[in-house]
Amino acid sequence: MSKIPIKIKLNGNWDHYSRFRDFEVYAIVVDENASYGILISTIAEQLSIDTSDKIIEIKYIVNDNCPPMEIRNDMGVRVYMDTKKENKNLGSYPLCISVRDFNMELAITNDSTSAGSSGSLNLLEIPSSPAIEEYQSEIITKSTQTYIEEGQVYEDKQTVAAAMKNFSVMYKFQFRVKRSSNKSYWLICVVENCKWYFKATSINDSTMFKIRSFSRQHTCSLLDETFIQRKRTAAVVGSMVIPKYCDPKTVYTPKDIQTDMLSEHGLNLSYMQAWRAKEKALQFLRGNPSDSYNKLPKYFYIHEETYPGSVVKLKKAADDCFLYTFVALCTSISGWQHCRPVVVVDGIFLKSAYRGIMLTTSTMDAAGTIFPLAYAVVDSENDASWKWFFEQFKEAYGERPSMCVVSDRNEKYTEARSYTLDEFNERMLKIEEVDPRVKSYLYDIGYHRWSRVHATVNRTFTMTSNIAESLNAVTKEARELPIFDLLEYMRTLLERWTKEKLLKAKGTFTYLGYKFNKELDDNNTLSQKLRVRASTYHIHTVLDGVKRYIVCLENKKCSCGQFQLDELPCAHALAALRHKKETYENYCSLYYTRKSLLLTYEMPVNPLPDESKWDVPQHILDEVVKPPTGDKRQPGRPHKERYKTCDEIKSKKYKVSCGNCGSEGHNKRTCKNAPKKK
Repeated sequence: MSKIPIKIKLNGNWDHYSRFRDFEVYAIVVDENASYGILISTIAEQLSIDTSDKIIEIKYIVNDNCPPMEIRNDMGVRVYMDTKKENKNLGSYPLCISVRDFNMELAITNDSTSAGSSGSLNLLEIPSSPAIEEYQSEIITKSTQTYIEEGQVYEDKQTVAAAMKNFSVMYKFQFRVKRSSNKSYWLICVVENCKWYFKATSINDSTMFKIRSFSRQHTCSLLDETFIQRKRTAAVVGSMVIPKYCDPKTVYTPKDIQTDMLSEHGLNLSYMQAWRAKEKALQFLRGNPSDSYNKLPKYFYIHEETYPGSVVKLKKAADDCFLYTFVALCTSISGWQHCRPVVVVDGIFLKSAYRGIMLTTSTMDAAGTIFPLAYAVVDSENDASWKWFFEQFKEAYGERPSMCVVSDRNEKYTEARSYTLDEFNERMLKIEEVDPRVKSYLYDIGYHRWSRVHATVNRTFTMTSNIAESLNAVTKEARELPIFDLLEYMRTLLERWTKEKLLKAKGTFTYLGYKFNKELDDNNTLSQKLRVRASTYHIHTVLDGVKRYIVCLENKKCSCGQFQLDELPCAHALAALRHKKETYENYCSLYYTRKSLLLTYEMPVNPLPDESKWDVPQHILDEVVKPPTGDKRQPGRPHKERYKTCDEIKSKKYKVSCGNCGSEGHNKRTCKNAPKKK
């Protein structure tokens, strides 16, 4: 916020030509967004004017052909500041200040002239001008004010009304509005003849309200039963618990609301009232789910302005209804170049009012942790949505040699991790012995789609979609958010992860990232028991008991298969390197190194400005995005967990084991294998 210097002309006189003469010169500096009250207080402080009994009149001259313009309220200040911005020199557009006494003035009214035969003078109180009232108290902007008294100043009428609602909840009484306008707010007790009342009026022509009088003593009997029947109890309590729901991961149940309201405010709410208060709090915080879609155009515009190089797409149907959206931040696009080209994709169901599917793509960084690449929201998981998603992904990330996409469409078997054909065939024979249909099913899928040893590209350690499942677990609570809040949650998640992982990368002092350095340490421990016999300069024979492995350091291969498939020295390769007295650095993939990790998170995810500060073109604001035309989620408590398959349910059944013989299928009481008692 920039400061603007202003020249002050004090105690001058206006002549017949609208020129200000015989004045004293001062100067002040104010913010360009200053309000009328701030301008008055700044002038009063600089000129040592007591505003309790003085009126400050502010005028300025735009040009010689125009009479002086007077500043009376916030709008006048904004007009002046906009004019001043064109020429910020100290001497341009000086303020001409006139100070006069304020208490009572003589005035002759039309009523007194017509009613009085002798033309008597009536003493009338002069109506307040914008500069009459000057207050020293702090302006209250929060409705959760715990103590209310005369003289308090609130930023607007809505804040006063909300504060009184909270006040009535805390002290368990009811009130009704006797008078309400843009200049006054008058409350009285619901019980007739009760002397409790509350009056607040606006401060001149501004939106601020000041409490003029407040009689807090009730002369009626307050009954909790009467208070509990209030229709707006849920809204008031909901406004009080809004901070509890700012983080979607926070679990704050209606039972917790009941407990807190009783312990903190003495309110004994029913479960249904607490549940309604929770719903109101979520509505206040997140707004209407349908309105969330209309925010997307301006949200994506700010995305592109804040993150140049990002790929942000919004696709609508012919009737302007939402269809798809895709987000790939420039930070992820930049970091992708330093990660292995293995992409894991997955889709998760959303539980918001209009449901849908969120598609995610991620990969593994040099530390072995999740690196999100892109996320999208589509209507359903079908061929059309997946095709559109991959088209946008290709536009954002392009194609790289040996690129591989991993999904969870196929089951994960232990033989998928086999490093050699012999090991793979051995495990497939065991599966055939159990059920030949499983082997036929896997053969029909195609071994190259799920087996490491048959894969046409090297997937190294990314054999499953576990990192996508881990990302799904992190975003589990966010699935109930409206689409605008969901996308912002994903962006803030990337912002937080990028910062945290960059700090961890800077605190890493090993050549490799954490996961791969640990894998290398485990292999190094195993290599201590191996014997090495050099055949040539590059080829070595490694003996592990009765087993024999051939290691070629020049081609970075080992007969065990791990060296070439993991692109990390296996135990046999480390034994050969130690025999040659050579280090491992030249035999590890560059994607595993600390340098790649630092480059991955080199570009930070900068925060977005507050929504009130967004500068969006009008044509973007005029764009309409309607909610999807699909079925909305039915009312009631949403299902939290996904429906599991029969295989998952059967695999997690508890198996009874015997405490005597250790066998499964029976317990200690029914065991027939226990030794007979002598």
